[in-house]
Amino acid sequence: MLDLRRMMLLCDLAELGTVTAVADRRGITSSAVSQQLRVLEDEVGATLFRRVGRSLGLTRGGVVLADHARRVLGAVDEAMTAVAATQDRNSGQLVVASFNMGISLLAAPMVARLGIDAPDIHVQLRQEDRGPALRLLRQGEIDLAITCTYGFGAHESLGGLRNIALVSEPLVLMAPARLHLPIHDSGIAALADASWVTGPENSGLGVAVLRAGERADFIPRIKHRLIGARNICDLAATGVGPAIVPRLSVPEHLRSLVVDDVELESREISAVVRAGRRQDPNTSAALDILRSIADEIVHAHTAAPIGVAS
Repeated sequence: MLDLRRMMLLCDLAELGTVTAVADRRGITSSAVSQQLRVLEDEVGATLFRRVGRSLGLTRGGVVLADHARRVLGAVDEAMTAVAATQDRNSGQLVVASFNMGISLLAAPMVARLGIDAPDIHVQLRQEDRGPALRLLRQGEIDLAITCTYGFGAHESLGGLRNIALVSEPLVLMAPARLHLPIHDSGIAALADASWVTGPENSGLGVAVLRAGERADFIPRIKHRLIGARNICDLAATGVGPAIVPRLSVPEHLRSLVVDDVELESREISAVVRAGRRQDPNTSAALDILRSIADEIVHAHTAAPIGVAS
């Protein structure tokens, strides 16, 4: 009997092309990946891999096995979905991972509504960034991930996963009120000498600030780096410096600090599930509620522009 986890590694290798990329996706070492692939090759009794420069390619036998492995892994998920569909009511455990702001925005309201609509579904919530969340999803340790991606970020392959878009969220500029007029006159270039507040280095928000400065022909002087968009908003509100943050992270009482009509980039908030569990009754119930919450969020912010407190 072939091991399902080794078959996952084979599918990853067929998709990504290198052992290092597979190791990064699965959160294990390259040597562990190589060892498991060698074991799989021994179990099959055929040559599955060949070296191509620094990459590990698949032989014809490896390609054939990877194709069947994808079907097997999909069938396992489909089988679990089919069994769940035979139950009289939605029940059991649903494990959900979400990025920081997604918890208050989407995950917590989802948990509350599921408690009313489907009280026999027991939700376990975990806080995870997108990379770790997708890894846990592929490993079968969670059922659904709420993630965000920036328009300028690298978009990793979602092989075997399904992305359900929820909210397209623009980034906005927060600045002390005294700077709004200079910004309207000169654009973000008016902030060339400011001390910026942003996220950790290489984070989405950190990169957004650098890209905004690059377009305005200056290198932003970053003084404060914080984890969490709400924390960035709170510090920027003290007047220590400007910040670029997601629109939905700005509390209502700070909306007057958002500079109107500054064109910035955006990010997408999505739900991600394994393809074979897309129709699972518990997953479907959670996705229906997430879409409903997302629609309410979009409607509320369309009715009340960000620069106008409702």
